[in-house]
Amino acid sequence: MSYRHGIAAVAAFALLGVFGAPAAHAESGTPSFAVQNAADSNIRGGYNAYARGDYKQAGTFLTRATAKGNKKSRRSIAYANLCANLGQQNNLDAALEACGTALELAPTNWRALNNRGVVKYLAGDKIAANADFTVAAASPKAELAQANADLMAGIKLATAE
Repeated sequence: MSYRHGIAAVAAFALLGVFGAPAAHAESGTPSFAVQNAADSNIRGGYNAYARGDYKQAGTFLTRATAKGNKKSRRSIAYANLCANLGQQNNLDAALEACGTALELAPTNWRALNNRGVVKYLAGDKIAANADFTVAAASPKAELAQANADLMAGIKLATAE
């Protein structure tokens, strides 16, 4: 195997690990947050810190990324990631506010909708969470949101029996 192919294989496994974790989390019975990487250095730093579980450092990077002057699309990503980061720390009111800002900047940001759904789920509002997951799942490439919607359908069936 060439050096380049070896690096590509390692990168593929690393991506699988980062992106495979949320789906596994959803299978464990709790909806998963969706975070996104971007070209912005603060978003990238926040994403990497979040993936390592260093939520304090992720918050620092992501707060910087929300600064005015950045493109709306990048600020929406930063706020959606910040929502996930705050939700992981059980700071649900601030997380909802961050998701709301992300959706004001980009109403079709499925990750922000998904993350708002997770926060609502954690706050005990499963009906509102399911509504957010369902809307988010309609977006292309929103497999995680679909997994969360499916999880909610399973919870609903289990509690109805």
